[in-house]
Amino acid sequence: MSLDTLANVKTRLGVATSADDSLLSLLMDSVDTWIASYCGSNFAGGNFTEYLPGNTEFLQLANFPVTSVTSVKVDPAQGFAPDTVVDATSYVVHSERGVIQSKVGPFVARRRSPGLVNADREAWTRSPRAVQVVYVTATGAVPNDVKQAYAQLVGHWYGQVKTQTAANFQNLDQQKLGDVTVTYRLDEITRGPIPHDVVRILDLYRTPPI
Repeated sequence: MSLDTLANVKTRLGVATSADDSLLSLLMDSVDTWIASYCGSNFAGGNFTEYLPGNTEFLQLANFPVTSVTSVKVDPAQGFAPDTVVDATSYVVHSERGVIQSKVGPFVARRRSPGLVNADREAWTRSPRAVQVVYVTATGAVPNDVKQAYAQLVGHWYGQVKTQTAANFQNLDQQKLGDVTVTYRLDEITRGPIPHDVVRILDLYRTPPI
């Protein structure tokens, strides 16, 4: 599902004709994939099931803001039967940032051997999929600044195609058409890296590393 409609993208870019609708649609597909990969989030919303390590008091979900948490289950054996559900009173959901914080210590407590330095070292990465979280995020609620970054990146790649088409996909610095001379700057042809404004906006929505 695209982050925005073709009509909205064209409006943001000031594209008034339908001549390049097929190209813009293809670029939108590419930008959808790029943003999902860069942010690690699914802005389209819906129902999600994630598996996380348990030796922590904080669970960072990939998608947020969170509308509701259906269940949190803890099971180092990874069976996640009904009796592994964690009581909702033992954790707090920070909905806006997609963080679940335990009130009672790590979701899977570390084993410790008193008196031995780093005795529990092997347990620090124990059960990497010990916690299952089922949760919901709102659909049709893509933030407006993300939609702006989305349109900007579509426009960035669209401009690259149009410039290269005008230059006949040749490494031209200058082209003369009758009495008109067109000069191409290198940054117009290559369009450079991802625009800074796009990265700046999307960085606010990247899933924080743990």
